[in-house]
Amino acid sequence: MPPTRARRSCAPPSPGRRPGGVTVGASQALFTALLGILNPGEEVIVPVPAFSLYETIITIAGGKMVPLDVSKTGFQIDPAALDRLISPKTKAILLNSPNNPTGVILNEGSLDAVRRAVLGKPIFLVSDNVYTDLVYAPCPDLSLDGALKEQLLLCQSFSKPYAMTGWRLGYLVCPEYVMERL
Repeated sequence: MPPTRARRSCAPPSPGRRPGGVTVGASQALFTALLGILNPGEEVIVPVPAFSLYETIITIAGGKMVPLDVSKTGFQIDPAALDRLISPKTKAILLNSPNNPTGVILNEGSLDAVRRAVLGKPIFLVSDNVYTDLVYAPCPDLSLDGALKEQLLLCQSFSKPYAMTGWRLGYLVCPEYVMERL
């Protein structure tokens, strides 16, 4: 029987990437990830509408949230709009798919735009995957793309996918060189 997506997410898929640790929910994983990578004034691109806590976490970590408005594109990422937001200060792109609050699942075109924006560049992909296992529809997932393993910070929750609401258990998976900074 092949491993489930949840099992592949929990176990380090390759050398050089290991769990950053168990956290007090996915929110602490996000705080830990962003506090660990952001320097003052660096930018994080976030497709909006988005979970309201993202801006707070980015600000506390000393960064600046750069909103990528997806409300006029069916809540999908327009590659040209994403490219216009990339600057020398861009440190990360934060994705949440299925999205909170819209429920939209990013399609392959959106994910490909993000992949091209970060691959081989000094930009991290922070992937908030708390809803990935709660959908019946196919849910493409950049966190499974091995080419991004040295740029990926995966934030996940046990609470949501395993119906452990109230337990506030999560985890962070990241490259070893990032783990050393956390």
